[in-house]
Amino acid sequence: MLEPALNETEQDMPLWKNGEFVANDWRTVEDEAPIPDGAPTFVSLARWRAERETLSARNAPLGLLLAPDSDWRDIVADLPHFAAIAVSVPKFADGRAFSIARLLRDRDGYAGEIRAVGDYFIDQVPLMTRVGIDAFQTEDPILIKALENGEWPEVTNYLQPALGPKEVPAGTRPWARKRG
Repeated sequence: MLEPALNETEQDMPLWKNGEFVANDWRTVEDEAPIPDGAPTFVSLARWRAERETLSARNAPLGLLLAPDSDWRDIVADLPHFAAIAVSVPKFADGRAFSIARLLRDRDGYAGEIRAVGDYFIDQVPLMTRVGIDAFQTEDPILIKALENGEWPEVTNYLQPALGPKEVPAGTRPWARKRG
C-alpha cells in the first residue's frame, strides 16, 4: 500500500505536462498531517473516505492519490471534486497505473489531470499518455534529461484503439491504428 507523506521538496520535483516542465504547486500529505491552507493538496483514498465533507468544503484544489491496489468504485460520483488524481507507480514493472488511468477515463468519465508518480522510464511515458495519464512527476535524472531533450520513443502503429489524438484506421486492417 502506498504511504503518502508530506514532502517538503515536492514543489521542487519536476512536473512534465503538455510537452514541457511546469511549476509543481501540489503537496501530498499523510493521513494524520494537517492540510496546508490554500495549497493544492493530494490526499489518500482512505482520508477522502474519512473526511469527505470537510475536504469537499475546501477552497483550494484537491487531488486524490491512488495506490496500485486502490478500489475507488464507491466514490466514482465524487471524482468531480478532484482537480487531479495521482496514480502511483511503485516499480517500473508494475502496470496497474496504466489500468487505473484507463478505467478513470473510459469507465468513470474522469476528465481532470491524471498524474504518474513513482518509478517509471521514458519508454513508458508515451504508453501512459495513450491510457490517459497527462502529467508526469519524477525525480529520476535520466527521465528528466530525456524529457528535456525531447526524447519520445513512440511506436506509431497500434493494434488497439486508445485515447491518443489523431488515430486513424491503418489500411485494410481496421483494428490497427496509425498515429496521424
